Amino acid sequence: MTLHSPFVISSRLLPAVSIGQGSEQITVSLSPSGFIMDGPFGEHRVTGLRLSPLCKSIESAFETLLSFMSAAAESFRYKGMDGENSGLFPAEVTEAIAQVSSELDCVWFEIHSAIESDESLVTE
Repeated sequence: MTLHSPFVISSRLLPAVSIGQGSEQITVSLSPSGFIMDGPFGEHRVTGLRLSPLCKSIESAFETLLSFMSAAAESFRYKGMDGENSGLFPAEVTEAIAQVSSELDCVWFEIHSAIESDESLVTE
């Protein structure tokens, strides 16, 4: 498998993206059983996300999860955990996502742009 930025190989030896730096860094990995998020909150396994059969690439899978993460962060910024989408993830995960939301949006845009232009960021 060949990965191009923003994709990296995580410490779990899985395709991943890293968002943020230092103690705020969140790494999102894609395992055969789903997404795993590692960050200041510890480990969080995303179990409630079912990808559409139309989601045919690793890039599309990450684009989908990152869009949910962005929605949770935006909702949290405006209304805290009472926001409409803040409950998509546990409170400590949502708070950590909100801390890196600008970088999250940049990574999402980079992946989205590649998909729109039929550029492959991950080749098997």
